[in-house]
Amino acid sequence: MRSAAGSISCLEIFELEYPVSIPAGPSGVTYARRSAVLLRIEDGDGRSGWGETYRRPGVFAVLDELAGQVLGRQPADYLRIIDDFSAASPDRLATSALAIALDDLRARQLDVPVASLYGGPRRGSVRAYASSGGYRDDLAPEQSWPEELESALADGFRAAKFRVGRYAPAREIPILAGLRSAAGPDIDLMVDANGAYGVPTALRMGRGLEELRFRWFEEPLTRSRGGLVYPGYEQLACLDISVAAAEGLETRSAFDAFLARGAADIVQPDVAICGGVGEALFVAELAALRGRLCVPHAWGGAILLAATLQLLALLREPAELPGADSPMLEADRFENPLRTELWGGDVRPVDGVIDIPGGPGLGLTVNGDFVRRTATVTRQHTATHR
Repeated sequence: MRSAAGSISCLEIFELEYPVSIPAGPSGVTYARRSAVLLRIEDGDGRSGWGETYRRPGVFAVLDELAGQVLGRQPADYLRIIDDFSAASPDRLATSALAIALDDLRARQLDVPVASLYGGPRRGSVRAYASSGGYRDDLAPEQSWPEELESALADGFRAAKFRVGRYAPAREIPILAGLRSAAGPDIDLMVDANGAYGVPTALRMGRGLEELRFRWFEEPLTRSRGGLVYPGYEQLACLDISVAAAEGLETRSAFDAFLARGAADIVQPDVAICGGVGEALFVAELAALRGRLCVPHAWGGAILLAATLQLLALLREPAELPGADSPMLEADRFENPLRTELWGGDVRPVDGVIDIPGGPGLGLTVNGDFVRRTATVTRQHTATHR
């Protein structure tokens, strides 16, 4: 029988929210704050596992109410814990935070990186792309986008993604043409419309991006309408530019249905939404079976970043040799103390590449004092061992 020392003795939940100095956002919204829900679990030997997800209403409450489903159990019983938790609540964001924390803790108990729990890493480093924070109210995109590109290149990136869709393609395509000219042919450029377009405008924008040799066109259409999930994406199949989508899907069945429609060339599971590293890996394998690429979505703090890197260590190469279609890391460039304070600064690749941490668990040492000091809401639960 396994000793109680390895079982989960403490569970802490943190809700965090930070104002940003320069509000920014995608096509439809401007963010003045960054927020997250963090979860920490600890075993009887004092080892901790951390998870992170997005601050959606109800996530904190679910984790708080279902703490008893987790306390006193062995992290190695991962599947049964997740099954019991999922049966008690359909909230996939809460499940995702728990799954990431369980992976972190059970890998630390074995003194291996999380990737080793899933068969071991396929790569030790990965290309990273700079992901724009979006539009600023104080600067027009004619000024802010070139500045963002210049900053990203100076920080070692060789790929960058920009938010589009707030203005008409007639205004934005010329700005993007200027970015292509400034970057040159060897820098990958992408755009994310965050659901800004209807089909006719998406086609018009997509054709403009094709001419500028952009790598992909992300989420051009809305995520849901009239009960349909990602409607209309099949109508973009005539575009030569790759279409990327599905960051908001929460279950493997939803991804399977979306992939079966042939509605996108690149799927973007998020470990903090779809159920953790293992579920995102399952989605990537579903995509590979249909000849689709997987580029994970990641727009949050350091724990989410570290978990995404462990996923990227596991993803298979889509071709026999690494190349242009190899998986990439989304490196969020929008201000976020939860990322920079816990990561030790912003992500700065070397010649476009970042090393994947090879230490135990997520490979990240979380400053718990900083989290507790800055959390807006906290809750702690402890187990009673007999």
